[in-house]
Amino acid sequence: MVRALRKFRRLFAPAIPPEDAEIVCIDLETSNLDARAADVLTIGAVPVRDRRVVTSERFEAILSSQASTDPEAVKYHRLRPNDLADGEPVREVLARFLGWLGGRPLLGYCIAFDRTVLDRALASHGLPELEVETYDLRDIYRRRFAHQRPHEHVSGTFDAILAELGVPVPARHTAIGDALAVAYAYLALRYGKGPAAIKKG
Repeated sequence: MVRALRKFRRLFAPAIPPEDAEIVCIDLETSNLDARAADVLTIGAVPVRDRRVVTSERFEAILSSQASTDPEAVKYHRLRPNDLADGEPVREVLARFLGWLGGRPLLGYCIAFDRTVLDRALASHGLPELEVETYDLRDIYRRRFAHQRPHEHVSGTFDAILAELGVPVPARHTAIGDALAVAYAYLALRYGKGPAAIKKG
């Protein structure tokens, strides 16, 4: 019942974070592309505060995983079993991530996938599911360009969004690289800021 109420509440959550709210941009790399079965392999997350990407406070972790990895997923994230051999214990990483995140809302590309995978992982390790608002970069992008160019087809792919906004991606298909790209894209869409909007402190 409680889970159903949470899902119902999320249906009516605003599509865009409140202006100047602190958010956390996140990306996962996973063992496959099925949210009902995928295991988390890496987590990358970075706060956006005061219209800046606070890279010095980023969260980045490789998880120890014995999961069978879909070759299609490996094509993108290039994580092989030996890359995960020295990863940290899954429960330890997830518990640390929950503490680091606190109650801050999450923003990602296809965030429903990441949230489903994370909630499954948390539940399977006896940890509480996420109780934070989530926002999807695609929705923010489409809202902006549907208003500005109502008669154009707006592509919702991540690469198309980044190209449209001129966001460079030095580490595409890594969790932290894509989390940073989400952050820069959000700032460009919301406030007209480019990748120079970085706060080191």
